[in-house]
Order: sequence, then C-alpha cells, then structure tokens
Amino acid sequence: MAGRVKYSIECWLYHPRSGRFLLLLCPATSVHGEYWQPVTGGRLPHEDPRAACVREVEEETGVVLSPESLHEVLEEFCFCIPETQVELRKPVYLAPVKATSVRVSAEHLEAAWFAPDEVPRHLGWDSYRQTFAAVRLAAQRLADAP
Repeated sequence: MAGRVKYSIECWLYHPRSGRFLLLLCPATSVHGEYWQPVTGGRLPHEDPRAACVREVEEETGVVLSPESLHEVLEEFCFCIPETQVELRKPVYLAPVKATSVRVSAEHLEAAWFAPDEVPRHLGWDSYRQTFAAVRLAAQRLADAP
C-alpha cells in the first residue's frame, strides 16, 4: 500500500488528420534513463482536473486547449510507484488538436508525433501502455464518429 497519494493528470494530444499521438521525451535521472510519455502533471486534491490538464498541456507543449475540448477516457487511473510508495491518481484525457507544432518545455528534451502502432514501444512505463490502450480505443471511436 502506498504511503501517500499524489493527484495528477494525463493527457494524450491526438492529431486526427494524421492519426498520430504526441509523446514527450523526459531526461534521464539517477533512477532511470530517458523515456517517452504523454503530457502529465500534478494537481491539488481539490483542483478541477480539466483545468489542471489545460494548464499542463500549455506549460509542456504551448498548445492552448479549452476544458470542453477534452475527452475523458478514464475517470481515475490509479497505481503505486513502488520506489517512492506513492499512489498516483489521475484522470486520463484525449485531446484532439489541429496543429502539429508544439513548443517543448524545459522539463522535456523533445516532442514527437507517433503512429498508434509505434506508441507502445516508445513508452517508458507499463502504466502508460495501459492507459494508451484505452486512449487508442477512444481515438478510434472519435475517428469513426460521423
């Protein structure tokens, strides 16, 4: 069981025209090497998750979204980070975007758009592969909608 709970968000930027998803490259630390991830970020326990998501997307990519543009894929995804004994709780969002140009924040090394079949092998953590499976289905439903 985790020692404390951390509230976060996870947002997958999706370019429907190309069918690609944005991933951000995180730098290596003393604990792990470089790894790719979607937009993520912390939020206060009572902060509106959509507002936190919009803020994090703009901070990390320069992309400006509205809360209404977010598609909630998972209301609350939970898992424990064993090394730190932290339980992470986060909603997972899909955000369709028209532009593919992003501004990479100082906390990331690079940003790249990947085809759905390429995404899982680039992700650094199993938890991201789990959430991406749900995100991919949601994106497919959006693409199939009239």
